[in-house]
Amino acid sequence: MQNALQPNSLSESVTITHPFHPLHGQTFTLLKIKHVNGIPLYSLQTDSSVICVPESWTDRHRPQDTKPVTPFNGLDLKELVELLRSLDDSSVSTANLIDNSK
Repeated sequence: MQNALQPNSLSESVTITHPFHPLHGQTFTLLKIKHVNGIPLYSLQTDSSVICVPESWTDRHRPQDTKPVTPFNGLDLKELVELLRSLDDSSVSTANLIDNSK
């Protein structure tokens, strides 16, 4: 599936922001946006040719989810605290759960 730009947006420019791309920091005219397997690809006009880069390598990229990923949610943490308390109440000490050999 290909999506052409709107006629009034043909003069838009895009800067390559991928840190290892040889054209990093350079700005080019956006010719077309096409989607391959759901990934937006930008066709950009350089001085001598047309290149195609994924949107994620440009200044147009907007991360979908900026929330930090955490291994526990609130209920998990509550259950962990309850488990540690029950261990502390029994004959097993929570100090034995911590490896101090590092």
